[in-house]
Amino acid sequence: MGSRFLVVHNKDGVDWVRLAEIFEKAPFAKRDPPDIQRAFENSYVSCFAYDDATLVGAARATSDGVYYATVFDVVVAVEYQGMGVGRALMGALLENLPFDKIFLTAPPDKQGFYRRFGFYKHNNAMGRYASPEQAFEYGVLSRWEHVASRYFWWSKPSYEPRPGKK
Repeated sequence: MGSRFLVVHNKDGVDWVRLAEIFEKAPFAKRDPPDIQRAFENSYVSCFAYDDATLVGAARATSDGVYYATVFDVVVAVEYQGMGVGRALMGALLENLPFDKIFLTAPPDKQGFYRRFGFYKHNNAMGRYASPEQAFEYGVLSRWEHVASRYFWWSKPSYEPRPGKK
């Protein structure tokens, strides 16, 4: 069964304002069109999904070009979610990522979608956020981790021991 959506890699003519609207309404994130454009232009591979001439989704990945790639910003317009756009974008993206290890981050409610493409939960990944509080709130980051029989505090970058410990 083919997709009714056209997925392209060409960034020429992308309506970056429309893509910013898709990000915001998805809901994904509020981002400025010039920043979105720069992120996609600096990526290893980018995909854009169209329904006729209407941009309905996008995805991108970065890579070192040899070993690793990371998938970012798989986003589909709300009115097109559940219609195969995300599948088409991921398929086109993965076809262009011939690497042994491909990473991504996904909120808990989207992880089942990525499992269909062979992604598994990662047990040894960490993230550093400029403002981690929202990520803690959404469950993306954990405040405590059990590592080698010791507990470490990861709430903010620090080279000092956790308060109250010496």
